[in-house]
Amino acid sequence: MGLRNFSLTTKFTLSIILILLVFCVIFSFLLYYHLKQKVIEDANEKTKIILTQIDALGSYVKEELRPAIFKLLEETGQKDRFIIKGMSTTHVRHSVMNRFNNKFSSYTYKRVSTEPINPNHKADGVYLKLIHFFRNNNGKELWSGILKVDNEEILIMAKPVIVENGCLVCHGKIKDAPQALLEMYPRSRDFQWKVGDIMGVEAVSAPIASTLVEIKGIAVSTFLFGATSLILLFIALQGIFWNFVVKPLKNLSSLFKGIVEGTEPLNQKIEVKTKDEIGELIFSFNQMAIHLYEAQEATKKYAETLQTIFEGITDPLALVNSNCSVEMTNQAYRNWIKEHRAAVFNAPCNLEKLDADTFCPIYFLKKVIENKTPLSEFWEGEDGKHYFMHFYPIFDEKNEVVKVVHYVKDITERRKIEEQMRITEKLAAIGQLSAGLAHEINNPLGGIKLCFNNLTSTEMDEETRKIHIEVINNGLNKIQEIIKQLLDFAKQTELFISPADINNLIENVLKLTDYLISKHQIQVVKKLKTNLPKIMVDQNKIEQVFLNIILNAIQAMKGNEKILIIETDIKNQNFIISFTDTGPGIPDDILPKIFDPFFTTKPVGQGTGLGLSVSKSIIEQHNGKIWVKTSSKGTTFTVELPIQP
Repeated sequence: MGLRNFSLTTKFTLSIILILLVFCVIFSFLLYYHLKQKVIEDANEKTKIILTQIDALGSYVKEELRPAIFKLLEETGQKDRFIIKGMSTTHVRHSVMNRFNNKFSSYTYKRVSTEPINPNHKADGVYLKLIHFFRNNNGKELWSGILKVDNEEILIMAKPVIVENGCLVCHGKIKDAPQALLEMYPRSRDFQWKVGDIMGVEAVSAPIASTLVEIKGIAVSTFLFGATSLILLFIALQGIFWNFVVKPLKNLSSLFKGIVEGTEPLNQKIEVKTKDEIGELIFSFNQMAIHLYEAQEATKKYAETLQTIFEGITDPLALVNSNCSVEMTNQAYRNWIKEHRAAVFNAPCNLEKLDADTFCPIYFLKKVIENKTPLSEFWEGEDGKHYFMHFYPIFDEKNEVVKVVHYVKDITERRKIEEQMRITEKLAAIGQLSAGLAHEINNPLGGIKLCFNNLTSTEMDEETRKIHIEVINNGLNKIQEIIKQLLDFAKQTELFISPADINNLIENVLKLTDYLISKHQIQVVKKLKTNLPKIMVDQNKIEQVFLNIILNAIQAMKGNEKILIIETDIKNQNFIISFTDTGPGIPDDILPKIFDPFFTTKPVGQGTGLGLSVSKSIIEQHNGKIWVKTSSKGTTFTVELPIQP
């Protein structure tokens, strides 16, 4: 269980206890360290004084007492004698320290060597290591530190014993040593010391283990006393903290919890008893509670208004989950569910087992979830009705689609009206083409009539008869082709998508308008890109769009230079078809209205005002776009169609 899951009181208590514990440990450690350093400094100072005093005594013996005794013995004829108690600096030093130890037994003096005259002064253990230390660090005059000897910590201060000229009398060759000294400490070989050699060490030591134990006891006592005092202080502070901070916060937290659970009203006020920070917090809570209460009431009214608007929408509207289950609906959507309409979600679904070739609301929902983008589709259901459906995704914090807003509209009647408008516009276009069509039919009819009269009234050979019959057949075929093309254009069809060559569709329309183009002396410039892929469209309806645009261009060009430029191209997986005329352009006040139904600037009887409106509807039905650019030098209508529907 992490610390963040504890209450504020527990966190505060644990934090303070930890801080006090760390403080006491650090303080006790610093106290122990300080006292230990003080003891070591004092012991060092005392051992240094003792060592200096002993060294001064040795210098006195070596420099004054021993030379005087040597002189006295020589004068009295006793030069072979050796008075060790007055002439040996080592013996004098040990003797003086033995008397010193009678009163201060804690200090130990040692003057030892690796090759002493007196075997009792043979260096071993720690002192042997010290001799090696000074020999390895030539020039080092003093060493001080704490060493462990026989499992007891002692403080030792040592200095090297260096061979001088006077030392070689006794510590040199046997022949130079006093006879009495040799009798006292016999030896069979000469010492090999040279002036400057380190023959031993002189050290004063003092045990400090007991003192360190006392210091540890003081540190532990200080820790316990400090910890106890601080804990008592903490308990007092905890009581104050509880009374002034925790208790008011608990009351405030309890009230918050009651408001969240619905057991306490939101608009109540807590009495402010103090003017400190807690009082300011309670005052702020009262202000916030009032504000939230007012906002809650406003939200309720707003929600009621939205619910009224939501229910009042006449078209079906719903919030759908990713499994097709409906979470929220308006009355219209619920009515469609009761009627088992194909365009609404009536039951849960499995998106993974959906047939990819089956177009239905479930398919559109899956597409929105996968692509994470809104989707609008015209769709004909199995019930034979036409629908416009819109799906809008709702995302979670991970940018995943969790719900979808589903809006659907029955456009069956609108589709019927649009189809009637398209038929009306087709008939109007046929009316405009009638003169040209009559001309196209009359020309072959005249030839047919002439040949038929010749066949019935004139004698001719078999070859001539065949030629006349062939002319009649060709003329009839041409008339049949013109009538078939006209019937194909005029017939009423539902949206039928099939692959088509966009350039061929343009050529078909140009054949229908060939007479009008020639009559108005219009030059057609075709910039049709070759090797274009097939496009999936309703060929009949797209031809109607192209015809409406070309007829408008023919009527717009009145000047001497009449040029119609038709271009095809592909950009970003879309076909781009443009029609540019050299007319005077569309006035600014008329331009925004040209796609409105029944809007026309043509005289009565020359236009229905449905051409561009129907064209726009057809292009949008193919998920395409149509737009216009105009100036005083001419107008360009551009159609954009996706290669795939």
